[in-house]
Amino acid sequence: MVTKGPLPYDAVVAQVTRLLAPVLGESMAIASTNAHGQKLAIQDGHVTPDQVEALVTKLGSGLAVFVGREKAAALAAEMRAAVAQLGSAP
Repeated sequence: MVTKGPLPYDAVVAQVTRLLAPVLGESMAIASTNAHGQKLAIQDGHVTPDQVEALVTKLGSGLAVFVGREKAAALAAEMRAAVAQLGSAP
């Protein structure tokens, strides 16, 4: 699990898009993250750990088309770690 409690959606999007932007470009990273968030009904407010995991999983599987499976899996792991740090911040 990525984190123990809910996190602000905007903070999760910021962390995820920061990692995706070098691969997809900033606009595409933001658009992809928000589109998947909307599909998962997590675009507003706080995000549960399960929702974060679903978002990262969806983004990771889509990345495989652009960067291959191994790089996509590595980026997904980086996204999980970045979001987990949000949960441990004071």
